[in-house]
Amino acid sequence: MASTSTSRVGIIGRRTFSTSSSRPAPRIRRWQWNKLDSKLQDSLVEYKFDDATSLGWLRLFKIREAQELFRKMEVDREALRAQSRPFIPPPKGAIRLTTTIDLSEPDSSRHMRQVLMVPVDGLPLKGSEATHRLKLIAGPRWTPHRPGNEIPSEGNDEVEGKEGWIKISEDRFESINMNRKSTLDMLEKLVDAANDPNSPLSTSIPLDTRHVLAKQNKENVSRRAKMEVVGGVRGFPREWLPQVQST
Repeated sequence: MASTSTSRVGIIGRRTFSTSSSRPAPRIRRWQWNKLDSKLQDSLVEYKFDDATSLGWLRLFKIREAQELFRKMEVDREALRAQSRPFIPPPKGAIRLTTTIDLSEPDSSRHMRQVLMVPVDGLPLKGSEATHRLKLIAGPRWTPHRPGNEIPSEGNDEVEGKEGWIKISEDRFESINMNRKSTLDMLEKLVDAANDPNSPLSTSIPLDTRHVLAKQNKENVSRRAKMEVVGGVRGFPREWLPQVQST
């Protein structure tokens, strides 16, 4: 008896339990589906173009929201007038930040990317040496002309951009505000380093404009002149040829 009970316990311990029902789901025949469809069609009301469409209703809702805002403005007119401030235009050369809404994936780096563009004339630099030192430190972030089309132009680029533009972009962080703060910190560090009178960077160093030439060559690929074949080598510079002395 003891051996029999032990074997039963072992079998129960190895058994796998399932939560699914052993009874199969009821099948619905085709004629039953047709009957349900006919009942559904009978319950629907025929559209006789006597009501607004879905787009029309959305339009009405938007109009109702605007009317509600106008009603609140009229009710709170005195409070709004007490909080109003006179408009003061920004000073010439002020830094402008533009935030765009990207409809791509929320975790995309393009969605979090922030771009800061400012003319060099609008920065608080101390003299021409500081301006030249800023261009040297900025490197490829400085361009003699307005870069890209991230921020719309206001038509005064020739006046403000005489000394070129600084462009700083940031997308390393997961927050838009953090990327924006990082661009501002970089700009402040550039200005402080350029205004440092004890800077070891000499102002006699010429500007490196290779990044500007590379961009121009990239944009003018189709109009680029074909390489000349010199001595059977395509693109070999003639300046490297040895000078033959005439006898």
